[in-house]
Amino acid sequence: MVYSQLMTLFQMNHSLKTKPILTYAIKVFVLAVAYHLAARLGLKMAYVQANTSPVWPPTGIGLAALLILGNRFWPGITLGVLLGSLLTGAPLNLAAGMSLGNTLEAVAAVYCLDKIVGFHHEIDRIRDVVGLVLVSLICTIIGATIGTITLMLTGNGIWQSFWAIWFTWWIGDLLGALVVAPLLLTWKSFPAAPGSRRTYIEGGILLVLVAAVTWYVFSSLPPIGILHQAMIYVIFPFVIWAALRFGQRGATIAIAIVSGIAIWGTSQGMGPFSLESKNDSLVLLQTFMAVVTLTALILAAATIERRKATDALRQRADDLATLNDSSKSFLDNFEITNIFQTICRLAVTRLGLDIAWIETRDQYEEGEARIIAYGASPSLIKSLKEKWPEIDSMQALTSPTIRELGAITPSDGSKDKVYRAYAVFPLLFSNRLIGTLRLLSRQKDFFSHDNQILLQSYANLAAVAIQNTLLFDEVRRSNKQLHGLSQRLMKAQEEERLHLSRELHDESGQLLTALTVQLGLLERSLDQPGTLRERIDELKKTANTIQDNLHKLAVNLRPASLDHLGLVTTLQQFIAEFNRRYGIPVDFEAVGMEGKRLPIEVETAFFRIGQESLTNVVLHAQASRVDVLLNLHNHHVVMIVEDDGVGFLPSSPSLEDHLGLFGMRERIEMLGGSFVIESSPGKGTTVKAEVPCHD
Repeated sequence: MVYSQLMTLFQMNHSLKTKPILTYAIKVFVLAVAYHLAARLGLKMAYVQANTSPVWPPTGIGLAALLILGNRFWPGITLGVLLGSLLTGAPLNLAAGMSLGNTLEAVAAVYCLDKIVGFHHEIDRIRDVVGLVLVSLICTIIGATIGTITLMLTGNGIWQSFWAIWFTWWIGDLLGALVVAPLLLTWKSFPAAPGSRRTYIEGGILLVLVAAVTWYVFSSLPPIGILHQAMIYVIFPFVIWAALRFGQRGATIAIAIVSGIAIWGTSQGMGPFSLESKNDSLVLLQTFMAVVTLTALILAAATIERRKATDALRQRADDLATLNDSSKSFLDNFEITNIFQTICRLAVTRLGLDIAWIETRDQYEEGEARIIAYGASPSLIKSLKEKWPEIDSMQALTSPTIRELGAITPSDGSKDKVYRAYAVFPLLFSNRLIGTLRLLSRQKDFFSHDNQILLQSYANLAAVAIQNTLLFDEVRRSNKQLHGLSQRLMKAQEEERLHLSRELHDESGQLLTALTVQLGLLERSLDQPGTLRERIDELKKTANTIQDNLHKLAVNLRPASLDHLGLVTTLQQFIAEFNRRYGIPVDFEAVGMEGKRLPIEVETAFFRIGQESLTNVVLHAQASRVDVLLNLHNHHVVMIVEDDGVGFLPSSPSLEDHLGLFGMRERIEMLGGSFVIESSPGKGTTVKAEVPCHD
């Protein structure tokens, strides 16, 4: 009955829906009733003094109640002792003193267990058992001392019996704390998952054997033979069996059965501990039970710790196997989309997540992220994300962020898809954020400390895999570009040679042939002054034409003015010739370049950028106007060439083989600068090159 009353008290912690004050009062009242009924049971075995019993289960009830509910429910103990004492005829001053002692020992014990020991209610560590024993040994002295002194001062005891009463009181409180409290703590709720049929059969057989052996030992008259006295040790194997096979729950229920039968038998004058004094018999029995209890609880705790260590070791091995398998899977992928899909798939199939997806930094900054996910469609993820605010800043995220979602359901209202936990793990490589791994779970407590360590290791491995894939793509793309560049350079070299050959043969060669013919005619006209003058004029014109052609050819190869007059003057000359030849107006402006020369490699690069950009305007842009800006500011040289032509898509695959654009980019990047092309169909084109320059 006492146990059922106490279980009702514990269940009220979750089931009562009344107001807080009323709920608190009801719990205090139920605790007082349970404490009082247990006290009445204990007082039936008070032989040395009417208020002192070596069997005192209320101490364990009070300790368990305050551990579960909290120290603020101490009035339940005070009320139970006070009213119980008054109802049994004890004077008020005696009732008050005993109430004070019993309440203080329970409150002190709970405080020490919570604050000093860090006590687990499941008593699943040896530390918990040792802490419970030591705290009980010390704190029960409070109740025994105050209670015994109160008996003496109120005239309900004689000082000659002080230590006998004190020891009886103390041993009763101690065994109540060591036997009853662990039973209530470990059985405060039944197992969430039912055991196997074999487990129930084994447990039933064990309880029957424990009860049978204990009954045999403690239901006989006081033994006169050594054989029957030795039978008390037969109890230990069954208690050890319960502790090793069924943990603290098996140990505490076995201890309760042994204690109950042993106390009943000893109080009836039977069993190996029966002496002439029933109080001494019970004290001796309680000492025996203390040994049994300590043995069972320590063995059970050690077994639980060993199982947990084994499970943890097995889990670590599984985690390492998962990471190893993941790394192998990552090494088999060399395409960025595939590696994203593999990372998300393994997070769901191997790590126990429900949904996983990746968002990258560049996608986040430039617009709506392209979601690559596993476990849900991108549309479902978007609908889920609308139900909670964004929890991270991509620019500042350096550590995992965990958020409990309550109960988030998809927009379709699927009841079997309720997500309760959300996590974001940064994908960091060399302290640089390259993206985030985002995870959803239906389990509220999925992202425990251990799982966070595993998932962070997985995220680190994924970041390395992503970075390696990006580098592999870059190397593959660079190799392709270099291979193409090599072929295009060979082709350009042959085209340039062909162009020079044609220029020299078709233009200068023909003119030189004409010059030779004219010199022959001049020789024939030596005796004709009029004709001679005409021949000389023709020779001058031909020589000037040859000179112009050679000058034009030299300028195209490399203008001499670039070395002697500088970049600004050379660009002005080139633009003037460009205007004359093609009729496209070009507005050129140089800012910060007055009287300044740049390193020759920088001037050469920017001249080629301007030359190539204007050549592309003629060939592709169909522009009506071009603006060229050259600016030197804060040790940086910037050139901007902007036209109003037809434009194009810079990301078009067909441009990868464009030698001019590739050459311009290579020139600028070799100088440690940046090269950007901005264009779109119908919007014109802007070429921007910037190079650091410490002149």
